[in-house]
Amino acid sequence: MVTEIEIKDDMQILADFMYSMILKYSDKVDLDSLPDPEVLFLMQDIRKFIKLSAEKRKEKDLFDIEYVLFT
Repeated sequence: MVTEIEIKDDMQILADFMYSMILKYSDKVDLDSLPDPEVLFLMQDIRKFIKLSAEKRKEKDLFDIEYVLFT
């Protein structure tokens, strides 16, 4: 008689756990009311671009200033 032993790796155990948690709490978490992730990522990218462009503008302004030494 040959018995089949099922060995689960760590990822399968994690996947099973996540599946059971999603099933258990899916009615309590209103997934339709969550924000769209694409919009959130786009907003993050826009913020990064604005911050980067502001930093570049400051660097440019520093090099555009002409310093004159009066003696």
